[in-house]
Amino acid sequence: MLTYEARVKKIKTVEDIDTQLRLAKAYLMRLKRAAKQPELSLAEKLQALENVKQAEITLRAFRRNCFDIEDEITRQDSLKNEKEAA
Repeated sequence: MLTYEARVKKIKTVEDIDTQLRLAKAYLMRLKRAAKQPELSLAEKLQALENVKQAEITLRAFRRNCFDIEDEITRQDSLKNEKEAA
């Protein structure tokens, strides 16, 4: 499972934000489907639900901070362009 910090580390451009957001959502949906499988034992279902909960927390944090991440990338790009211009 990718944590919030691991997803943020993979972001290098603004387009990567959308990609990571889409991947995080798809991962959550995959976990939800897996947790509903009737052949799972109680212990497996509990573990699956815990994984769903952690994925929801990661997705929520990512959605809440995506604009801050975008601002940071934009700021770093502008600093890089200023250094190249100087």
